[in-house]
Amino acid sequence: MKKVQFNLLHSVALALALVFLFAACGEEGVVEEEKIFLDIEITKLPDRTTFRLGEEPDFSGLEVVEVYTDSTRKPNTNFKVSWSADVFKKGITKATVTARNRNKTFDITFEGDLVETGLPVLYITTENNAVIDSKENYVQATMTIKEKGKEPSKLSTRIRGRGNATWTYPKKPYRLKLDEKSPLLGMNEHKDWVLLANYCDKSLLRTGISLKLSELMQFPWTPDSRFVELVLNDEYMGNYQLVEQIRRDKNRVNIPKKGYLFERDGYYLQEPRYFVSSRGYGFSFKNPDPEEDLTDEQWRYLRDYMNELEAVLASDHWNDPGTGYPKYIDTRSFALWFIFHNILANMDTNVYVTKDDMGSSKIVMGPVWDFEWSIGIGWYDGPRPRPANYYVWNRDFYFDTLLKDPAFKK
Repeated sequence: MKKVQFNLLHSVALALALVFLFAACGEEGVVEEEKIFLDIEITKLPDRTTFRLGEEPDFSGLEVVEVYTDSTRKPNTNFKVSWSADVFKKGITKATVTARNRNKTFDITFEGDLVETGLPVLYITTENNAVIDSKENYVQATMTIKEKGKEPSKLSTRIRGRGNATWTYPKKPYRLKLDEKSPLLGMNEHKDWVLLANYCDKSLLRTGISLKLSELMQFPWTPDSRFVELVLNDEYMGNYQLVEQIRRDKNRVNIPKKGYLFERDGYYLQEPRYFVSSRGYGFSFKNPDPEEDLTDEQWRYLRDYMNELEAVLASDHWNDPGTGYPKYIDTRSFALWFIFHNILANMDTNVYVTKDDMGSSKIVMGPVWDFEWSIGIGWYDGPRPRPANYYVWNRDFYFDTLLKDPAFKK
């Protein structure tokens, strides 16, 4: 009997032990299951999912939770949000939320309007979104100018590339030819304008400073300019400088219709009409229009005039007031030009020169142009040059000769 009771008690104790054991295992299983993380979930999108071009997205209001195996959900505030698209280009892209090595995405949109920078914005859209890949062929486009506090203005224009070395840079300069004359941003009305990229000048200020100096030194005409933001085909291209194109006009280079506006530049071979002087300097024509108005007689006249000047500079009477260089050049403009470029330490080789159509007229230096290689920017492939080596025409035949004359230096 006692043996039966003992066995019964033993069985009951064993059963109770198993019950407690399974219960304990069950409780531990529940606790362990709660700790198993499955995924993250976006429960609330940000307050804004649409942004302007160039705007840093603000994801305030975004809510994310962690999801577990027992369906419990726990808020996560340590998530990060990233996006791969260019904020300066219009379109829809994916924003990626990352937390605990899990990712979820949602759409964000960048619209066509540029974020406010304080500068006027030029929105240029080419016909059929055509790519501007030529310096010769214009592309038809529309241009909308938005200026703070003013109604937007919409203009029809053509646009093409411009520049020589600058056209090869990632940030391209452009030439605009409006269908109708317009006084852009308060400047004198005209059809012809330039958008300078100022790519080499990381301060973006050298051209503006140089043009201001030209005004202060009272050159006959200085191109007016305005800093703008450029959005081309819904993509922000950066800060540009809208500048008056150097053209013969009563409000620009004010010379007679048959007067000469010509350029000395190392890229003269790319121009439609040019000549090389007896000393090997290349000159190209800007006015009369080399493709429409320039006659062979005018071409020969200017070539012969420059050759005659060079011959006089090489002669024994080179500085004679009556028969020497003073007969051919406006000495004040040459001196002014020389001082101007020395102040700026300009290394660029671009030179514009004008001459009236009268036989007795002299050549005049200016207007000034091209300043990205000024005020301390030297060649990228070598040491910075000493001031005496800045390119201000003192290394060539013209100024090397003129600077020998005490009368010129006065």
